[in-house]
Amino acid sequence: MVGAFIVPTKRGRYRSLLANPKRRKTILDGLNHLTDLDPRYATSVPSTTDIAGRLRQLGAPDRCHLVSNASELDGREMNLEEAIEAAEFAYQGTLVGCIPGELAYYYGEGGEKRVILHRSGRVS
Repeated sequence: MVGAFIVPTKRGRYRSLLANPKRRKTILDGLNHLTDLDPRYATSVPSTTDIAGRLRQLGAPDRCHLVSNASELDGREMNLEEAIEAAEFAYQGTLVGCIPGELAYYYGEGGEKRVILHRSGRVS
C-alpha cells in the first residue's frame, strides 16, 4: 500500500518505519490523521457511501489486509465487510488493503476522513 498510495517523497520513510518493530508505532499513530496519501489515487467518499460495495465494483476480493493504529486490527487478514466495520468500530486510523498496489480504503480516526485508494496496474 505504501508504494502505491503514499506520496513518493515519503514512501521510503514509511517502509523503513513499518518494517522496524520498535518504530512501527510512529507510523501507525500517524494513520489517525494521515496527510501523506497520494492525491492522484485518492477519492474522498461521504460516510453514507457503501464502501464495501464500491470496493467490490472496483474488483476487491473477499479477504483484505489491515494496517491500523488499533493494535487488535494491525496486521490482520479479514473479510472485506468485517474489516470495514472493525475499522469504524475501532475509531482508529486504518488502511484496508484489497488488491496490493491497486486498491485500498483509508478510514481516518473517528471517520474524519474516508478515502478510496485506486490505481490500475500493480506498483511495488
